[in-house]
Amino acid sequence: MALFKIFREGWQYMKLWPNHAVVGGLPEAQVIPLTKLVTWLLPLAAVVNFAVQWTWLGSAHLGSTVAASVFLLLLPLQGYYWLGKRALSELPLSLRAWYFDLQSKLQQSGMDVRLPSHRPGPCYIDLAKIVRKALSILPPEDY
Repeated sequence: MALFKIFREGWQYMKLWPNHAVVGGLPEAQVIPLTKLVTWLLPLAAVVNFAVQWTWLGSAHLGSTVAASVFLLLLPLQGYYWLGKRALSELPLSLRAWYFDLQSKLQQSGMDVRLPSHRPGPCYIDLAKIVRKALSILPPEDY
């Protein structure tokens, strides 16, 4: 899979993941807010890093100054990469059972919820979609 596609999937997964206590125990509840924070904060830190190193070290250390600043700029990509890989990973059995339970409850309420035909089983991005639908439609005791 192309690296750019993984980053794009991670971005979409981050936007799709519900911010709710029902999914608060999953790692996404920590990774997504942290990725959003570093996406906003680290470009500023890279500029400050470059300015400080340029001021103190001058042009003699331009290579290391640029390398350190580029490193700070690229750190948010690690979060997008992890989220992209996670989004396309198949669910473990415990979450798969919850997915199918939510799917049947949504179908009973009249929603048409199906997996994409190219996947053998549900992935984390499918879980995010179905939890988001369940939170908007089902009463709290059903999810």
